[in-house]
Amino acid sequence: MANIKTLLPFSADRRAFRSFGHAIVAEQGLVAVAPLHALDGSLLGLVDGCPVPWEEACAVIDADAAGAEVDLDNPDFTDVVARLANVAVTGWRMAALPALRAVLFAHDCGLRVAIAADLALAGATPAYR
Repeated sequence: MANIKTLLPFSADRRAFRSFGHAIVAEQGLVAVAPLHALDGSLLGLVDGCPVPWEEACAVIDADAAGAEVDLDNPDFTDVVARLANVAVTGWRMAALPALRAVLFAHDCGLRVAIAADLALAGATPAYR
């Protein structure tokens, strides 16, 4: 289980939202979700609503992340991905989210973090080019 406070560093305004049975936080180019039943800590501070379009949140929640475990210190990853180590160093799997042009990192505890590919992968071409 993850503590609800582990999501806050991934929130642009330090707020967490409750939607689709998940706690959801977001910042520019990043969405993190965790099932409410998998969180420790008080959920009283959650704001009802969703900080991103519902299609985006559902894509992260529903994505298949059955890949092999990845090392966060891989030189192909940027510092944005390295921040995931503040939650856990091991137990992360990676998958592509082509519809969002993002990379999904899913942890064994239920936490899922989607990061825009150009922010997650060193040497990636920005999506706006």
